[in-house]
Amino acid sequence: MTSSTICNNSYFPLILRTCFDCRVQSFFMWNNIPVREDLKEIVKTVLGFTNVTAVQMSWKMNLINQVNQVVPSFTDIFDEETFYLTAFLFVIGSFLVAFKSCIEHFVSFKDVIVQAPTGSGKTLAYVLPVLEILLKEKPEWKKSEIGAVILVPSQELAVQVEKVFSYFLNVTKLRTVIFSGKKNVKKDVKKFCKDGGNIIIATPGRLETLLNLNSENGDFNLKVQFKMVEVFVLDEADRLLELGFSKSLTKIMSHLPKTRRTGLFSATIPKNMAELIKIGMRNPMLIVIDGHKLLLSEEAMLEKPMENDQQTMSTPHGLKIYYSIVAPEAKLAVLRKFLLDHLNEKILIFFSTCRCVDYFGEFLKKIFKKKTKILTIHGKKQNGRQRIFNQFLKMKSGILVATDLMTRGIDVADIDWVVQFDPPRQASWFIHRCGRTARVERSGNALILLMPNEESYPEFLKKNQSVNLSELSLPCSTEDCDKMLEVLRERALSSREILEAGTKAFVSYIQSYCKHDCYIVCSLKTLDVVNVAHCYGLLKLPRMPELAGRDLSQFKRSSVNTSTIAYKDSKKEEKRLQLMEQRRKSNDNKQNSRQAKATGKGAKRKQKISGHQYTAEEVGEIEDDYKMVKKLKTGKISREDFDQHFASD
Repeated sequence: MTSSTICNNSYFPLILRTCFDCRVQSFFMWNNIPVREDLKEIVKTVLGFTNVTAVQMSWKMNLINQVNQVVPSFTDIFDEETFYLTAFLFVIGSFLVAFKSCIEHFVSFKDVIVQAPTGSGKTLAYVLPVLEILLKEKPEWKKSEIGAVILVPSQELAVQVEKVFSYFLNVTKLRTVIFSGKKNVKKDVKKFCKDGGNIIIATPGRLETLLNLNSENGDFNLKVQFKMVEVFVLDEADRLLELGFSKSLTKIMSHLPKTRRTGLFSATIPKNMAELIKIGMRNPMLIVIDGHKLLLSEEAMLEKPMENDQQTMSTPHGLKIYYSIVAPEAKLAVLRKFLLDHLNEKILIFFSTCRCVDYFGEFLKKIFKKKTKILTIHGKKQNGRQRIFNQFLKMKSGILVATDLMTRGIDVADIDWVVQFDPPRQASWFIHRCGRTARVERSGNALILLMPNEESYPEFLKKNQSVNLSELSLPCSTEDCDKMLEVLRERALSSREILEAGTKAFVSYIQSYCKHDCYIVCSLKTLDVVNVAHCYGLLKLPRMPELAGRDLSQFKRSSVNTSTIAYKDSKKEEKRLQLMEQRRKSNDNKQNSRQAKATGKGAKRKQKISGHQYTAEEVGEIEDDYKMVKKLKTGKISREDFDQHFASD
């Protein structure tokens, strides 16, 4: 029988039949099977596969057998070439998730909750159902008719989701539009009015803002246009809640039709998700993919698995996770040696805060300048973030230094190592960090550098997240540590920009460390603050309320007066010197005024002898800090502005 049979076969969703109709004369088998080169290139582009290992081939053939179970007469009614082409489409990114479970229930007017490990193909698991549902509703949609809304936690993930949709849009004639980022809201409105969008891919904050807007001519009114929505999808739902979008999600859902179909896709189902499910879903089908096992439940019995706050998730197959106990002052030296040993590989490094990414990222760029390419990315780098991500995507080897912005949904298929310089603030983020490697059945490695006070962290993860870690020895000599401290301090002495960047990074790290959910393991009280400061190459310790009462006498303070270190930017340096002079004069006037008052009254005052003479710069900093505290107490500034002043992330 010819492959055209599939185009008229009701066993298959309309979207697949439509795609086959365009490519019906082409067929596909991998490597050893004759196939047109253009199809091979499409598969390479879509999936990122270049070579198929024996493990991957075995995995694919196993899923092909499971496809046979879905359609018992599959091999009987199709020729061999069409069989392999169709089977491969089923196999994409562990596609059993979508076809055998999700699409079956999603299309049949059932809400679905899909819990699957990171990298298992959850995006494609809702892309095809969304397209299938919209095309079944009506073959052609007007450009401004909204049929589906998909919410994602980040701009980068929105771009990736749109890319997956793009492979099908030519044959479906549907349009997608992204609402995300910090660009002007008016640009989103203008773009939608001009190009339209049947499928909205958005971040919750931006979509909530747009819901409150109406264009002057009435072309843009999402509250009205939402009445046609057939499908609502929450991708990375647990991350959406972690980012504090609960109220936004509730408000958005209140504007959607009650008859819609809702899909919730997540790696974990935390306790606080129960209320969201109760409000936004109707008798959902719970689909849990655990490794290669598929668990189905006719009703989402959510109360039982969420009796406690612990969340468990399966790790991707092929992922090896290691930990190494390293003294705080040796961490950067150990990281440098590790990267030198893996120069020809693709590596993703996680730091706790944006300030740390900026500081250590620039340092790594300096020492690896001629050895490998190093990129940095974090949430505050709105401009150029997608460009940096795309650049890393195309690199065969290199290093990307990032915050937890990169932990969820971001798909880079060929990362060899994920290195965590610090433990994440939330234990549930650990696996999501590791899950950036070993995606789509590939092998991968993850490493976390732990300090001696954190040595019980692997046991904590084993009990809390059901994750097993293997110890990896990464020795470092005292000589290497001292040399690294010397290099860091020389850089700080060369530029005030670097000096301030290091101080702000240290402050942000300490503040972040105070917010760990595993505070018993990652406790500030047991943290070796002095040697952490040495790791950051600080010339002096900053004043912080978090360090009040701590014994910091072992800190090796530089003999250099930091007020003499100049900015490389001449304009900034000139302004700094002017401010220092103004502060000096102001302090002199205040002191003279106090002395005059004391003399005028003839009062005898005891003079306090100070053990430390503050510089004009230090006095100015103290005054600025005091003013910020007063402004916070009187409500003149927000907590966010206050934290920003003290270099918080």
